[in-house]
Amino acid sequence: MPDIVLATLNAKYIHASLGLRYLYANLGELRETAEIVEFTLEQRPADIAERLLALQPRVLGLGVYIWNVAENWSLCWAARKSAMNRSASPWSLTPTM
Repeated sequence: MPDIVLATLNAKYIHASLGLRYLYANLGELRETAEIVEFTLEQRPADIAERLLALQPRVLGLGVYIWNVAENWSLCWAARKSAMNRSASPWSLTPTM
């Protein structure tokens, strides 16, 4: 399980998210504990949240672009709701901008 997950929501298909790759490339020695995970806007926020929570990262970074702000906000709330429903969740999610 990765300690750091860098994730984003792409428009219609999985493609290279440059922002996440720049972050990943500059993690230095933390790079070996990180993973990039990409989704599309066609996927349900609750399904994405479940997949991200299943990875149990210590740090979750979301790549937010002007065209996916609302979807990322929905994802944050879905992840928070899902984490609160888990009995032993280490997550204390509070979406902030």
